[in-house]
Amino acid sequence: MRINETFLSIQGESTFAGWPCFFIRTTGCPLRCRWCDTTYSFYEGEERTVDSLVSEALACPVPLVEITGGEPFSSPELPLLVRALLDCGKTVLIETSGALPVPEGLDRRCRLVMDIKPPGSGMSALMKEETFRALRPGDEVKAVVCDRNDFDFFLGFLDRLALPPEIPVTVSPVFGECSPGDLAGWVLSSGRPLRVGVQLHKILFDPARRGV
Repeated sequence: MRINETFLSIQGESTFAGWPCFFIRTTGCPLRCRWCDTTYSFYEGEERTVDSLVSEALACPVPLVEITGGEPFSSPELPLLVRALLDCGKTVLIETSGALPVPEGLDRRCRLVMDIKPPGSGMSALMKEETFRALRPGDEVKAVVCDRNDFDFFLGFLDRLALPPEIPVTVSPVFGECSPGDLAGWVLSSGRPLRVGVQLHKILFDPARRGV
């Protein structure tokens, strides 16, 4: 499978934020989000075998592995990689948008972190509600918003989904565009059980590269 990069870092988003994590970034993505911090993953990469990726993950002394992108769901070999990592005892996260369906044969012991793309991203028209309805307890939903309009879109999308409460939801401000304090106020006034995030990786590391 074509892989952009692998690296050890700190998980920046979702309920796993703050934990050390081994990242596998796939090459290629059908989306072009306005604030994407990993545009280099659209084309850069090299062919790797599933075995070599699993060996590298096992050599890394952390239990958490995230497969990100790009868009992992666009990689045909993803189910093979996920199953191999799970069978080795790793906790596997897959960060994905709501634009592509869950791949057939994907081992659902993994945890999906599915991203709602609001209008500010330029990709909201590609969000498919039926994709989010495939989520199960243990999976998560997240969104990054740049303003109140994005936040209201996000709430409306959640209302239509009517996901079970066992699926946690995190919302974060676009780094450098939206005030975390403003977002916190919107969440409090909404009365919703939402988790506020801050894209931790962009605070800890260079936001221009190694976005996780």
